[in-house]
Amino acid sequence: MKKGIRGHDIRATGIENISLSAKEHGIEYLQLVLEKSIDGFKAGDFSEEYAKEIKRQLGDTKVAILGSYINPSNSDEDGLATDIGKFKEKIKFATVLNPLAVGTETGIYKEGLTDSEEAYQRVLETMKEIVKDAETCNVCVGIEGVHCFVINTPQKMKRLVDDLNSPNVKVIFDPVNYLNAENFERQNEMIEAMFELHSDKICVLHAKDFVCENGEFKMVKPAEGMLNYKLIFEKLKEYNLDIPVICEEINEEEANIAFDKLNKFWR
Repeated sequence: MKKGIRGHDIRATGIENISLSAKEHGIEYLQLVLEKSIDGFKAGDFSEEYAKEIKRQLGDTKVAILGSYINPSNSDEDGLATDIGKFKEKIKFATVLNPLAVGTETGIYKEGLTDSEEAYQRVLETMKEIVKDAETCNVCVGIEGVHCFVINTPQKMKRLVDDLNSPNVKVIFDPVNYLNAENFERQNEMIEAMFELHSDKICVLHAKDFVCENGEFKMVKPAEGMLNYKLIFEKLKEYNLDIPVICEEINEEEANIAFDKLNKFWR
């Protein structure tokens, strides 16, 4: 299994120390959000020289996802322009770090309209602009679905991927993101649809877990809840997807424990 973790979940400060701690715990991949892993980093700071220094500090540690989690469905024009600018900045110099993709979710639209056709068209137009830049820079864009955002089902993700129609579009699969207290009992249907529709696009799997008790949906550590990891890993093997598995919201020591539990499904 290709083990990964979010850089800002590691209990260390600075890229070099984050990378060293990951390596000490047998973790070879990072999901790197510069704003969360580098103190004081802000839009406009990223450059080729900056990226090269990050690459030097990373050493052998690989970047699975260069995170640029914007709101591409932002209904405010100025806010959207700012978000697009941030994402394009990451795209411009991403090749130095060689991530599998520069990643984002699809965000929320106007109140009560996030699940509307209007919201879909908003995110589609934004992503068309972003993907055009990505194609020019030979970089992939990774899109992640969330149950309460514009792209909230595997089927909607398929529509977006098809409409963008680009080899530079990839999919980040976070199974728990698609679930809530109302739909978690249909998780197998969602998982099967995700692989059936996106097996050629999924570049990373996010690992976390959930429980739902008395109508309350709560996050827990990977392989300690109700997520059907057995089915997920069966599908990974069925479709020959040897992709990074990125633990979320746990530190590097907890991730090692989680990977020990997940490995029983991977063998």
